[in-house]
Amino acid sequence: MPNDPSSPIPDDGRWLNSVGPRLANLGFELVEPDKTQGEETSHLLIALRPKPTLQHYDPETISYWTSDGARGHPASLDRETRFPIDTDYAWGEIELTDRLGVKNEFLSFGGAVIARMTPDATVLIDYSSHAPILRWSGHSQASDPLAAEVGAFFARIKVPIDFAPGAEALVAKAAPRTFYCAFVQFVRERLMQAHGLREANRWLADWSSRESQRLEPAAADHWQAAIELRRQLAAIEAIARE
Repeated sequence: MPNDPSSPIPDDGRWLNSVGPRLANLGFELVEPDKTQGEETSHLLIALRPKPTLQHYDPETISYWTSDGARGHPASLDRETRFPIDTDYAWGEIELTDRLGVKNEFLSFGGAVIARMTPDATVLIDYSSHAPILRWSGHSQASDPLAAEVGAFFARIKVPIDFAPGAEALVAKAAPRTFYCAFVQFVRERLMQAHGLREANRWLADWSSRESQRLEPAAADHWQAAIELRRQLAAIEAIARE
């Protein structure tokens, strides 16, 4: 596998050979897919080093969410964690914190996380997802334009989760790309139902239209699964209100 930092991140055990060079001078990097080449997988790459480099940003702790299939639970990684790791993570926030308490935060629809320790005792970590991972806030980055919308969508999803039994397990079962399709559908329908809101958010309306047109044929199974997910969530929420 070439050590070219511009090459795609492999989705198998060869990934270390690609991740290492990308993080040679960085504490983290968000690698977004080139959709013009048919790529769909996003990667949040992170390095936990024995000593701070003081060059970019030196994360020491990563907080995120995991699920047992019925309930979500907070989880964390640091240098005291037992490695290697190869598991799934749940939708929500991924938070990086350095030794000074400075944070960089991301939003994800869920995916897989792998982590390995290299011979020089650096821990390399890859949070990957078949849906976008978005920069939310932080010291070393600007927020993605869609981050606020995704954050609002996650907050909206938490309403039935908090009050309607079965809602959290239903969302937990959804594949990351299905959950992303549900987000796109939600945004498009919300803007279609409110002309004033649509005109005030023309860029968002145009984006949701383009993304819907792309996903409906390209991810038809996930698109239909998202429709069913939203229908079931609405039914569960309606029952909880009775």
